[in-house]
Amino acid sequence: MIKRISILLLAMVPVALWAQFAPAQDKPGTTAMHADSSAFVGWATGVEVVHGPMNIANPGLGVTGANYPDENALGYPEGTFGVVCLGDGGMATLTFASPICNGNGPDFAVFENGFANAVNPDSWALELAFVEVSSDGEHFFRFPAYSNTQTTTQLGNGGTIDPSQIHNLASKYGAMYGTPFDLDEVEDTPLLDKSRVTHVRLVDVIGCLDSLYATYDCQGHKINDPWPTPFASSGFDLDAVGVIHDVAHNDVPENAEGAVAIYPNPVRDRLTVKAENLQSVEVYNLVGQQILTTKEAIVDLSDLTEGIYFVRIVCNGNMYTKRIVKQ
Repeated sequence: MIKRISILLLAMVPVALWAQFAPAQDKPGTTAMHADSSAFVGWATGVEVVHGPMNIANPGLGVTGANYPDENALGYPEGTFGVVCLGDGGMATLTFASPICNGNGPDFAVFENGFANAVNPDSWALELAFVEVSSDGEHFFRFPAYSNTQTTTQLGNGGTIDPSQIHNLASKYGAMYGTPFDLDEVEDTPLLDKSRVTHVRLVDVIGCLDSLYATYDCQGHKINDPWPTPFASSGFDLDAVGVIHDVAHNDVPENAEGAVAIYPNPVRDRLTVKAENLQSVEVYNLVGQQILTTKEAIVDLSDLTEGIYFVRIVCNGNMYTKRIVKQ
């Protein structure tokens, strides 16, 4: 009984009091990956950027990006100046020649251009970003981000962060060292096929402690990073995204979806699923709620309202997700 009470009390202690994550790139136990690592099999080949303002509290200053072409985010990282500056709340969506897949350990890494504090070697100048992934370019899912950095005093321009206090936030490490991300840490959903991630999105963290502009980690804590930085290079500085596991290098056939077929699509009443050794069929709505489940190859959808749904099919131990339109 005493042991159970102790465990319960421990669970109630705020995470910020005890949770520490991997340290800076030059420390034992770091997860930093240098750009020259043989683990990388490819780099982003396409990018779309929505630039945010230099200062979200003063939009009259304009947006970021001047003299920092969006194409800087493609290919091998260039270091300090070859970056894309997102600004407050800006975002960049990257695509790849071959989809990223979920392998053992981290599956890709994000590079920024942070640098060490000359006085305190445990503290780094970092501008952070959330990381999201998608397998259809429409539905994006965010890695659970953690920030245990103090929220008493605003980190101003030139402020620094201890990398061991953040996790699943891009720019944990300095220039030419990537922050790794493991798809296993993204919550499973039928709307995300982790065997074929086609898009990676970086969303700038607005590190302001003012609740009017603040952004929050997955535990509801405000994230404190240097703010404001009212100049053309403000916000998260995206250098590159390196691929560790992808379809082309991990024996995941590009035509794996051909193992199953559904028809008709659009469908009015009954959907037929053609699959060898069918184990289950599940239907989900656009927000990921399960509508029905069956082991039959003929699925009665007559009671569903018109709209878009996702069908998750399990056969031969593999899972496939397909989009259908109910008329």
